[in-house]
Amino acid sequence: MGGIADVLGPVMMMTPPHLGSKRPGDLLDTLRLAWRFRGFDVKTVGEVTRLFTMSVADLLDRFFESDEIKAAMSINGLIGTWAGPREPGTGYVMVHHSIGDVGDGTLGSWGVPEGGMGGVADVLERSAKSFGAEIRTSARVDKVLISDGKAQGVVLEGGEELRAPIVVTACHPQITFLRQIDRHELPEDFVRDIEIWSSRSGTVKVNLALSSLPKLAEKPEWSDFSGGFEIAPSIEQLETSFEEARHGTAASLPFSDGCIPTVLDPSLAPEGAHVMSLFTQWVPHTWSDEQPQDELEAYADRVVDAYEQVAPGFKGSILARQVVGPYEVEHEWGLIGGNIFHGELSANQLFHMRPAPGYADYRTPVQGLYQCSSATHGGGGVTGIPAYACVREIRADRKRCRGKG
Repeated sequence: MGGIADVLGPVMMMTPPHLGSKRPGDLLDTLRLAWRFRGFDVKTVGEVTRLFTMSVADLLDRFFESDEIKAAMSINGLIGTWAGPREPGTGYVMVHHSIGDVGDGTLGSWGVPEGGMGGVADVLERSAKSFGAEIRTSARVDKVLISDGKAQGVVLEGGEELRAPIVVTACHPQITFLRQIDRHELPEDFVRDIEIWSSRSGTVKVNLALSSLPKLAEKPEWSDFSGGFEIAPSIEQLETSFEEARHGTAASLPFSDGCIPTVLDPSLAPEGAHVMSLFTQWVPHTWSDEQPQDELEAYADRVVDAYEQVAPGFKGSILARQVVGPYEVEHEWGLIGGNIFHGELSANQLFHMRPAPGYADYRTPVQGLYQCSSATHGGGGVTGIPAYACVREIRADRKRCRGKG
């Protein structure tokens, strides 16, 4: 994994070239990409090819014998993914979640931010305001203003117009390009690519308030819950759970990627109490359109029951519960299909294809309108890469414009 990180890490930070374009600048970018890989040998190319095409189950079979270890590790290849562990391409999803770090140099490390994700937003807000930014919330954009093929600003739902020579969208591409822009402003082939952009998901988030930490039946003295607390019995069970959802039924035994962030950040709960975050799968992806609430709650009950089996008394420690299904994720937070990545991390939706061929460089068919959602290259997870790369391209365009002037 370390060797693959050395290869793919720099690629995550680059702007994808327009592969197939015959324009001199695009050909030069493609040559630069080829030059970047000049040191690859046959073995390295083979390993990269395997990772992009293998299932996470087959990948783990190469290194591990224990089914328990393989099941727990396979979760990294399934998070937010509409695919079971034997689906080709899930090996890459595992790599995507495993080649970064939180600044400590430890490959694949994850961090628990102080104050939770709200704390991250607060820090970003303070930083932006220190540079003079004005931040508005509850100000939904209804339409992108376009004149002569150029972005002029946006119109909010209440009718207020905000004018600007540069507009950056971090919305799901199907919101920006199919709802906020009239289709006649966009090339037909681009609209078709956005229409078929796949954002299926069967994710359900279960948040719990606990009166105490769990006690494991097999290790009642165990108290270190700073890592993951997973429910993933076996590869076969994970495959069965996905197949149930694929055929329209919520998983009889969902998998859960759980964590108790208050172990590391007690400020998130009253003294002695804890919060627990459970990222679970799978329910039918169609629940993003219509979600049977009773079945959703029953699904969450099964998740809790699975933890009760390994930690007796767990159910009795639950003070409050919040269940967030695909419908809420789409209709309240704008994640189409309930997909946390703004689009599946499948091979046909990566690098120069993300979110559409010819528009993976953070630009759009509309001059002055840029995109940096998780559906662009580098997206998937909390990385900041799309926005970083988008600003890099905006600055490059502004520099070129000044040079022409």
